[in-house]
Amino acid sequence: MPSENSIHIRLDYLEALTARRNLLSSELFSLNVAKRIAAYRVLRLEEFRLKSKLYGKIKTTRSHIKALQEMLPNPKIPKILRKEQLGEKSLKEETKAKHEEGIEFQLREIQRRLEELQG
Repeated sequence: MPSENSIHIRLDYLEALTARRNLLSSELFSLNVAKRIAAYRVLRLEEFRLKSKLYGKIKTTRSHIKALQEMLPNPKIPKILRKEQLGEKSLKEETKAKHEEGIEFQLREIQRRLEELQG
C-alpha cells in the first residue's frame, strides 16, 4: 500500500541514463578518494616510524658526543688568546649593530621618499 507522502517522478530514457552515469562516476570518485586516503595514512605511519627512528638515533648520538666531551680534557686558553676571542665577539657585535643601523637608515630614507611623493 503506497503511502500518501510518496512522490513519483517519471524520467525518460536519456535522463535516467545520465543520472545513472553521474551516480556511478560519483561512486568511482568517492572510491578513488577513499583509496588515496588509505594510501596517505600508510605513508603517514611510515613517516612517523622513520621520524621516531631518527629521533632515537639523534638522542644516542647526542649522548655519545656528551660522553666524548666529558672524556676529553678541557684546554686551558692563554690570556692572550682569550683577549683575541673577546675582540672577535665585540667585532661581531659591532658588525651586527652597523647592519641594524643600516636597516634603520634605509627605513628612514624610504619614509622620506614616500613623504616627498605624497606631499
